[in-house]
Amino acid sequence: MSDGAAEEDLARLTAVYEAMKPAEAAALFVAMPVEFAAGFLGRMRTESAALVLAGMPPENAFAISATIAGRNALAPTE
Repeated sequence: MSDGAAEEDLARLTAVYEAMKPAEAAALFVAMPVEFAAGFLGRMRTESAALVLAGMPPENAFAISATIAGRNALAPTE
């Protein structure tokens, strides 16, 4: 039951971030820890995430992108 509630909270918050103006969301995501921001950007629609990343300083956008790209790097292949 709590897993479902937590997932619902994450989905709702992701939708809130997607509904924000990209520049405002970018400023908020820059203030977040990289892993936290990557978690939400990874859940967002591609178009929304792209607009948010484009509004960030390059070093922040890179750190978040690298985190998203590498989070399954050590997952088992079999």
